[in-house]
Amino acid sequence: MRDAHLPDRLPSPPRLREARPTRLRRSVVAVLVAVVAVAALTVGSCAEAARDTRGDQVYRILKQQRLLEDYMPEAMDDIMASLIAATGQWDGFRINRPYRQGLVNVYMVDTGRLRDRNPLAELEIPIHGLAGNALADEVSGILLVDTGLLKSFVTAAILYATTEMDTLAAVGAISARGIDAFRDIWDPKRNRALLSADYTTPWVQYASGAAAFLLAHEMGHLAIGRDDPSRRLPPMRFASKADRDLFWACPDLIQRKYAAIQALERAADDFAVELLSQITFPPGVLTEPMLRYEVGANWYIVYSIGNQMVRALSATNSPFIRRMLQVQFGPEVFAMLDANRTDDRPGSVQVFFPETHPANIRRAHDSLKRLEQSPYSVARFQPSTSAAKIAMFELFVQAQCRDLKDRYGGS
Repeated sequence: MRDAHLPDRLPSPPRLREARPTRLRRSVVAVLVAVVAVAALTVGSCAEAARDTRGDQVYRILKQQRLLEDYMPEAMDDIMASLIAATGQWDGFRINRPYRQGLVNVYMVDTGRLRDRNPLAELEIPIHGLAGNALADEVSGILLVDTGLLKSFVTAAILYATTEMDTLAAVGAISARGIDAFRDIWDPKRNRALLSADYTTPWVQYASGAAAFLLAHEMGHLAIGRDDPSRRLPPMRFASKADRDLFWACPDLIQRKYAAIQALERAADDFAVELLSQITFPPGVLTEPMLRYEVGANWYIVYSIGNQMVRALSATNSPFIRRMLQVQFGPEVFAMLDANRTDDRPGSVQVFFPETHPANIRRAHDSLKRLEQSPYSVARFQPSTSAAKIAMFELFVQAQCRDLKDRYGGS
């Protein structure tokens, strides 16, 4: 860029055959060039900052800190494409790509690299609690998904479908040994069979249905929060620690807060169920239309119960519950889980009735039962096993209540 006050050409020094700029003129020219360059950079930076939305910031931070992981990208693309097509509410989706307004932007995060830090703290996105979960940011239209959870879905589904191990024992083994111990199962570079499996392969139905329900639930939060911002639940803020303590002394405030949370979670469940009820297997896969994700969505309930039972073992000393868990997990897995117990236990009430996510198992199970009303339900051919596990879950809760009464003299 040329300064408007400068002539097109600088005059040559007198009495010299060859025009040579003096040191002073060289310095002036250099300074002018530098000023123009800095001005251009400043204007560009300001323009970039003006365009740097919340979504742009999320993507940039995750990308710069190398937290994004492309795990099973073709499978994730296929699942998201089916969900987006069924909703008709978004223009499309992106996975692990630069943010675009109006789309569902999915970011698959390797939470193992977070190490208990929250790089999105300034945006008030609690990504440090993403491990084993998914999270919707209604403001930006972003879904954050833990790739460790997806790997766990695949591993547990394959163990359940191809070995004598049931889902609860599989979940327990993954928790006891860590997901990296099962890399030969979930890593496509080591297990090439992952890439050749088709829609009707049993483990594919389990894992894809679980992922679809999880994503559809979070898409429900996006839709609800987009249409009605008052139904977004920002974190509660207090002026002081004293005020935070006082909050817990106000039953009406606590009840109101958790009633609102449960109402919102149920609405997201209902959105997910309505969405899944519209998605059948692609044409030509089966001889008649059937719900594609029903089997896996119900399997997700069993998977979730397994996770709750792992946490219950760390939270209770009840001999009765420990015996039940030993039966469910099997002696070997139970012994490994028991060896990993710590003295810092939250208490089983908090385990079975979490304050926020994961969603209440009873509520999600009740919502999913509505899939059986679809004319395309597979329940008549493959009854769900989640109902039996829910009954067992109720036994755990009752046993914990009995243990509490015995220790404190309740009737």
